[in-house]
Amino acid sequence: MAGESQQVTHGGCLCGAVKYTVSGPLRPIWQCHCVRCQKTTGNFMAASGALATNIAVDQTGALTWFSPDDDANVAYAFCRHCGSSLFWRIVDQDPADEHWSICAGTLDDAVGLRTEAVWFTDHAAAHTHLDPGAEHLASTDL
Repeated sequence: MAGESQQVTHGGCLCGAVKYTVSGPLRPIWQCHCVRCQKTTGNFMAASGALATNIAVDQTGALTWFSPDDDANVAYAFCRHCGSSLFWRIVDQDPADEHWSICAGTLDDAVGLRTEAVWFTDHAAAHTHLDPGAEHLASTDL
């Protein structure tokens, strides 16, 4: 519709070598407590998300993608300078519908985003308090 403003959100890594802009809506926050996400982030993954085509990355060669193994079918992106976790994605997605998850802590302004779902609750670290207001899914539920 003419005159409508498009949602634009900015984010980036700790050192500023990777900056990104999302032009379009952001998905609510999903938390993942699987061991792989714990190892990637140092705690648990809290991520929003958007269509990959709506994400513009300015990174001067600092963005690095890592796939943990051939069977994982996921890739994680981080800044090779400061180590900030930035994105994760399913590797074998249809490019027309490819989504990237965006580490929520890297968003400059995430006003209005709320946790919607919590995954792998049975793998959550003992020190973690799970959000009681979100849908909880154990590994057997996924």
